[in-house]
Amino acid sequence: MDAVKALDELIEQLDGADVDGAEVAPESVGENDPATDAIDRVLGSQPRTTNVRSLKGDPAIEAFRRELVDGLIRVDTAGQLLRLVSQVVGAVLAGRG
Repeated sequence: MDAVKALDELIEQLDGADVDGAEVAPESVGENDPATDAIDRVLGSQPRTTNVRSLKGDPAIEAFRRELVDGLIRVDTAGQLLRLVSQVVGAVLAGRG
């Protein structure tokens, strides 16, 4: 089934993404009032982290797959959506490098 294949490819693409933490830009110092504006406070704080988890085996993904296979979701519509999401994710990941 083309849509199920597109779903599997999207999950593989997401699982293979490089999710290392982003680098924090060096703290800037303003001429008039250093480290007092919102940007300097954010840059001076602890780096943000993101929790990343695999979608393989996720109950929502498995329910979607079951409904797709059972014909409860239109295959052509699901396939188009999954291919579009895959293109967007690919472009976003390519732009990170």
